[in-house]
Amino acid sequence: MAGVYHHSNTFVWFEAGRFALIERMIGGQPMIEVAGAPIFAPVTRTRVSFTGFGRFGDELRLETFIKPQETTKLAFYYRLTKAVDGAAVALGMTEHVTLAEGGRFLFRWPEEVAEKMRTFFSENPVVVTDGRGFDEKL
Repeated sequence: MAGVYHHSNTFVWFEAGRFALIERMIGGQPMIEVAGAPIFAPVTRTRVSFTGFGRFGDELRLETFIKPQETTKLAFYYRLTKAVDGAAVALGMTEHVTLAEGGRFLFRWPEEVAEKMRTFFSENPVVVTDGRGFDEKL
């Protein structure tokens, strides 16, 4: 009614950005697997700050970043901007725990997955963040 996109869509876009980044990170599949079984990463925390307006018809651009962790916890950061001028619309983050088959917590990455992640981080530093550019604004 107000001509502005609905805020709930932001979380759908965050999910799409997260899955696209995971797919790039682990080599062409949208799910992380261990011994052929999928790893689930439910959201345990989220924050978003709406910093501007996206109106119906605006083309928006989502950038997704990942914060490397010492554990299997996953932390993603997001920047949503207007494509036409780069004006900020929203900043956000999501944190996730990782669960193996049967709902068991995954406490460490299998070496094959850990190596893919290390390689991805070194080859794609533009998507790696320590969160500082986001955390103070969220």
